[in-house]
Amino acid sequence: MKLIYTSLLGFLLASCSAPSVQEVRHDDVASFFSKYNATGTFVLQKEDEPAFIYNEERAARGFIPASTFKILNSLVALETGVIGVDDTIPWDGVKRAFPAWNQDQRMREAFQRSTVWFYQLLARRIGQARMQQAVSREHYGNENIAGGIDRFWLTGSLRISALQQIDLLKRLKHRKLGFSEKTMQTVEDLMLIEQCDRYTMRGKTGWGDQQGIQIGWLVGYIERDGAVYYYAMNVESSDPAFPMIKARKDIVRSVLLGAGVIDGECR
Repeated sequence: MKLIYTSLLGFLLASCSAPSVQEVRHDDVASFFSKYNATGTFVLQKEDEPAFIYNEERAARGFIPASTFKILNSLVALETGVIGVDDTIPWDGVKRAFPAWNQDQRMREAFQRSTVWFYQLLARRIGQARMQQAVSREHYGNENIAGGIDRFWLTGSLRISALQQIDLLKRLKHRKLGFSEKTMQTVEDLMLIEQCDRYTMRGKTGWGDQQGIQIGWLVGYIERDGAVYYYAMNVESSDPAFPMIKARKDIVRSVLLGAGVIDGECR
């Protein structure tokens, strides 16, 4: 009876343990990108385990960060005091592409809606010198913020790779960035995508243009069963009608679901 109990306990513990990512197949990931006739890379790493990398050459190549830079922009803005997380910035009345942008915003809404004008205003408040200091200190991408204080992450010279995104996320999670605990916790809270019984998913999207090519991002991490999984997906397409919003979410969720990191339904 004791042997049966011990075996059953071991089975239950194993079934509840955090999955490894080493079972992810490159062919499966390739099919998720092929579904949208797109090129991309995917990095998935469980804490303290080797990373799964689809398209290693691209994973090491820098691309415009677009709105994934809102992670660092938020950290710098809060730390320098140019805004409080609950402060409201009035809409300037200029109608932009997404209706959700055309209203007063707090940082929480602006982060989730990826409101460009809000973060451009924050960058101007921070200023070139303080922004460069933070970008250089944290070794963010190529550390080049030429192209305008409110444009460098959108159309300027800043570039970051998927592997560098993973490094930044790890340092945020482990509170090893040059910001206060409070600031890093606040930004981690802003990144919440999904809160489920068995896991919490955090992340940030990005969508930009690099020499006429659409560049998309979804980067973040998942906490599940006591483990942390870091992910960074980068995708590109030259098709003007490319369904970026749908594609990047579908690719990421397909990989994470296949790896057992997230569930089919959030409960």
